[in-house]
Amino acid sequence: MCTSFAVYHQEKAIYGMNFDTVDIDLKLKINSYNGMNLFYFAGLADNIYREIAGFNSEGLFVCTQAVEYGSGFKSNCDENDWFAFDIFDEALKKTKKASEFFGILNKRVISYPRNPLFPYLGLHTMIADKTGDAFILEEGKDANTVCPIRNDSIVMTNFPNGNFMEANYNEVNGLGADRYICAHEYIHNNIHSFGIDEAFEVLQRTSQDTTSQSPTLCSIVYEPLNNEIYICFKKDFSKRWKISVKEKTIQSLDGFLSNNIIQFTNGEILVNDLIRLYK
Repeated sequence: MCTSFAVYHQEKAIYGMNFDTVDIDLKLKINSYNGMNLFYFAGLADNIYREIAGFNSEGLFVCTQAVEYGSGFKSNCDENDWFAFDIFDEALKKTKKASEFFGILNKRVISYPRNPLFPYLGLHTMIADKTGDAFILEEGKDANTVCPIRNDSIVMTNFPNGNFMEANYNEVNGLGADRYICAHEYIHNNIHSFGIDEAFEVLQRTSQDTTSQSPTLCSIVYEPLNNEIYICFKKDFSKRWKISVKEKTIQSLDGFLSNNIIQFTNGEILVNDLIRLYK
């Protein structure tokens, strides 16, 4: 079901995301475009790797996850408008700040795919930059719904943030509300020392058990000022890898007998291959 966040304090930015779903193949990719390096985290669905989260070397973060709009929601958006997954390439390749995204969006309306088996389950997207600007983009009934950051953090789980823009964090309800409240409370209580370890603590507290319908397959923390990504898989928070977006490398870090550095061959690494290599 997924949990994601962006946290800012004293010119420091930290992003995080749990990817929760049935067990699927995952891929890590780094490539270059117009002088920037782009990182993509992708999952295999219907024989296609779909980008789930991305990060560019200018500090922009984009992630998309499930949202339960509810039985009363019916969008008037034209499905021929801007398809949600196209946001990744447009945002990561052409923008450095979250605010610049609206110039690309212009008057276009986003549309998210619907699964006939789950007609009220769609997607929503978080876009954040290292300056402290962030927002959540959702499908609206007649137009896009944009939920800007309030104060020094923003959290996204699986209910429509647009339904609670004026509400306090603990007044939300819907799918993932418990994880949303948990993340907000921990971030607020640790904002003055919030770093990599605190970000992983949020992800561990909001992770889903392996026995659930959507277990946590991957936990990712992004540090945009250093262009570094920390990642672990299947709730094994004792083992972390560090990815350098600048150097296009991944390094075994905590919990391993050695700290080997691997170059991204042909720009991508399959997560199953990475895990087998370090068993």
